[in-house]
Amino acid sequence: MTSPYGAPGEAPLANPLRPPPGGRGDLREKGWVPPQRLAVWWLLLLTSVVVFYVLLTPIWLGLRAAAWVAEMRERTRKRMSQAK
Repeated sequence: MTSPYGAPGEAPLANPLRPPPGGRGDLREKGWVPPQRLAVWWLLLLTSVVVFYVLLTPIWLGLRAAAWVAEMRERTRKRMSQAK
């Protein structure tokens, strides 16, 4: 049986609360994000919001409206053919 603290096929760590040998320390102490990465993150987020809400949503609404109009035309066409 393997321990959840060790890698598969390796012996479990002697003290699972300490970082493994060659580890980079406590992961709870992450530090600050570099400003370049933060700027890239916000740029990607803004770009994706613009693409989704400004470009894709109107296209989707237009397709739904066209489908609704086509359905209404088909219903009226069926009613007209049944009335004759």
